[in-house]
Amino acid sequence: MAIAILATESDAGKTHLVSALCKIFQSTFPFKGQNMSLNAFLTGDSGEIAFAQAYQSLVSGRNPAREMNPVLLKPVDKNRVDVIFNGRSLGVKPSSEYFCTIKKSIQYSVFDIFQDIVKKEKRIIVEGAGSCSEINMKKFDFSNLNLCKRFDIPFFVVSDIERGGVFAKIVGTYELLEKKERELLVGFIINKMYGDKSLLKEGIDFIEKKTGRKVIGVIPYFEDLKLPEEDSMGFSRPKFSHLNSHEVKGEKKLKIRVVKTPYISNFFDFYPFALSCSVDFSWAFSPYDLDNADVVILPGSRNVFYDLEFLRKSGFAEKICKLAEEIKSGRRKSILIGICGGYEMMFDEIEDNFSIEGNGEVKGLGIIKGKVCFSPEKTLGWETINFQTVWFSGPVRGFNMRHGVLPFQFFSEGLILGTSLHGIFWQDDFRNSIFRFFGISTEEKFSELFEREISRWTEWVKNNVDVSEIQTFFD
Repeated sequence: MAIAILATESDAGKTHLVSALCKIFQSTFPFKGQNMSLNAFLTGDSGEIAFAQAYQSLVSGRNPAREMNPVLLKPVDKNRVDVIFNGRSLGVKPSSEYFCTIKKSIQYSVFDIFQDIVKKEKRIIVEGAGSCSEINMKKFDFSNLNLCKRFDIPFFVVSDIERGGVFAKIVGTYELLEKKERELLVGFIINKMYGDKSLLKEGIDFIEKKTGRKVIGVIPYFEDLKLPEEDSMGFSRPKFSHLNSHEVKGEKKLKIRVVKTPYISNFFDFYPFALSCSVDFSWAFSPYDLDNADVVILPGSRNVFYDLEFLRKSGFAEKICKLAEEIKSGRRKSILIGICGGYEMMFDEIEDNFSIEGNGEVKGLGIIKGKVCFSPEKTLGWETINFQTVWFSGPVRGFNMRHGVLPFQFFSEGLILGTSLHGIFWQDDFRNSIFRFFGISTEEKFSELFEREISRWTEWVKNNVDVSEIQTFFD
């Protein structure tokens, strides 16, 4: 049986709510027809999917599969997207071409994928995309109401009260539903509530009388929740911007700063640091944020050329090059790491003769000698590389997801490291070696850190949502 969690708007909390339900109803199959995110993951068979569905599957006790997210849209610039279908790129397309032409052509293919899932899976949790009532997007929709109608999927609608207008959003969404859609609607969930929930009683009574559906939960705002974000909207929130929770007073913390570029990709790379009690972790929005950092990281990028220009205009490039010089000369004991796109920026030159991200040749940061050339073919795959650094020696496993053809996939010079691999900080022995280098004694296991956080969130949901209303559909 399948159920769906839809929403009145984007960023209402669908992803985290589905993750809690995956934890509660183990062995469920998470599904999201279309996702727009630069936070991507690679499945075991080298298919690209949104990281949100990957971590939902891990919470549910399953391995990530490309069928969990048939369509992933990765913005390349304001007018173009990399269209990923069934784990493989269809190429960088104008956004208008996707929404006016391509989406129509793949709609029934997505339905076919879901039909196969229905045949094999007993419990499926569908996460909707954005608002379920966008009437201008509905004709070729395969993520929200059209999917529910086609497969008779009962659905709940979640709405974010933090941004205001929750009663108008819920009733407005209900009014836009067709008769068949209203028949499939089970109830509502109000998310991110500050203050006394009893103050909502009059509004909830109105909703239930107006729609004939129950509000099955009001979830209070979780102040220090640290679950991975679906996209970069989460950067504006304080939870990943300052000292971590669960900290121990008086203990030394590793100061890690990750440069926030406009097209930062696969930022789940740094999630283990955000959870750690031993880390002062934050994004660097200004060059001054890099001052006195123990570890500075240039992250992956879906548009290396744009982000490189951003580094120059913002002053980050000058700051990072100066940092590299100080590290090489021994005047500063900090670690500088480039991951994938960030690694590519560290070379002397970058060339794109295929207009994949740039146009022609540009100068890189010049920290590493050599030239990166972009290829139309994307390099995808899991790989193990033997790292040899000042602080670590041994195999590190991660995955490639890039157009750049590199002179070498791994670079190490003193305290400067560059690698094409994503996911390296999820490996406990490599991550903990950085702590030890700075004299911090810790042997953290990422699995335990993540289990602690998802369990906290799941209990929060169970205490504030009548989960039995959902359980009914899985019995």
